[in-house]
Amino acid sequence: MEQIKLAVAGARTAYNLGKTRPLEFRVQQLKALERMLTENKDLFTEALQKDLHKNQFAVEVYEMAGILGEIALAVNKLPEWTAPESVKKNMMTLMDTVYIHREPLGVVLIIGAWNYPLAIVLQPLVGAIAAGNAAVLKPSEVSGNTAQLLADILPQYLDKDLYPVVTGGPQEASELLKHPFDHILYTGSTVVGRVVMEAAAKHLTPVTLELGGKSPCYVDTDCDLAVACRRIVWGRYTNCGQTCIAPDYILCDKSIQDELVKKMSSTITEFYGSDPQKSPDYGRIVNQRHFRRIMSLLEGVNVAYGGENDEGDLYIAPTIVTDVDPDSKIMQEEIFGPLLPLVTVSSVDEAIAFINKREKPLALYLFSHNKKLVKKMIGETSSGGVTANDCLIHYSIPALPFGGVGKSGFGAYHGRFSFETFSHRRACVLKSLGMEKVNSIRYAPASDSKQKWILWLLKKRDSRKMQLIGFMLLGAVVSIIVKLFFRW
Repeated sequence: MEQIKLAVAGARTAYNLGKTRPLEFRVQQLKALERMLTENKDLFTEALQKDLHKNQFAVEVYEMAGILGEIALAVNKLPEWTAPESVKKNMMTLMDTVYIHREPLGVVLIIGAWNYPLAIVLQPLVGAIAAGNAAVLKPSEVSGNTAQLLADILPQYLDKDLYPVVTGGPQEASELLKHPFDHILYTGSTVVGRVVMEAAAKHLTPVTLELGGKSPCYVDTDCDLAVACRRIVWGRYTNCGQTCIAPDYILCDKSIQDELVKKMSSTITEFYGSDPQKSPDYGRIVNQRHFRRIMSLLEGVNVAYGGENDEGDLYIAPTIVTDVDPDSKIMQEEIFGPLLPLVTVSSVDEAIAFINKREKPLALYLFSHNKKLVKKMIGETSSGGVTANDCLIHYSIPALPFGGVGKSGFGAYHGRFSFETFSHRRACVLKSLGMEKVNSIRYAPASDSKQKWILWLLKKRDSRKMQLIGFMLLGAVVSIIVKLFFRW
């Protein structure tokens, strides 16, 4: 544990030297991170193959592309993001310089998850570096090969004092949480999220929690079922269902349930062949504990398709479950695996009521040609994000904030939102030492005249019209105030 203490202290010392303040340094570190990924792509692919059976396509598309895109965006936009942001003034501050200055928070802690062990650690790191922070990284020990590779390679490219990598399990994570940080971003389960938040509260450390939950997918009778099924199968079974924003269950009218099963089954065969266990595109469950947890969810349910499994290979086939009781075990926790339950509802209103009775999900999906229905569902439910007529896609857009709401998490990152998450928005007012007679209106002793003038000035907001009026009235106000002072 002495190593953890030294890593955190070293990051704090390096940050206090001001190394991260210059934009040139931040850009240099971001470009070095880009080189790390491109120069070691094969090593990362090998590690992710061992951890989760990911092939090169999955590594480049689902792990690396997002990180590289974030780096390119940050490098390009950093001067704009860090520029002083002018804001509207009131008449009291009309002659002053008023703006928001972004400054780094300090030393932040990023705790990653095992399902996308590269992306979930490095995408937040891009924002932390861009904002000028030092960052301690804790990759998940569950994807141990990727975690160790990060620990070995990252110090060869980035400043090893500012961006240390701490490996290990719950004991090391608990030790890290004993130290004061300026922000913590955690991705993972709700159970551990509570632990992180409790530890952070002892130091009054702000947190961003990226958790999960049961993300619903409503399929309307008025939609192209063939297209909907292809997109749902892609969203559900990519990474063997181990995706926090994967559609967790389907809500549909009973009249289309059998057709959905038929079309999804044929799509699974199209994507992964008649035996998905032999497909290079189909992943594996991360370990035996999660394998057994997922298999336990199938007890007492009606498996309409799939269900084959091989514990020795950590393989569970793409599985569809029908006629699901809303109170069954499979509907009580996030599945985080290749099982897809179908729950029947009689209308969109019933679907909305079903969703609203449960905890707010990280994502909501709906398939329909009816634009009014889409807007109705968005307007009458709550979730971290929404995608209509597709799955997962909102995660890939840097201009959108990615994050949860309620028990699916809070705070957001991606693109500029990552930069903002790791920045302090500092309110700045720069005044002149002149015009003291005008400013004296706020000083004691109080009077009715002063009060009326102050309240009027505070109500008037800065605009082009108000600026013209302000300059016209400024001379008159000064004259009146001078007269008032002579009276006093």
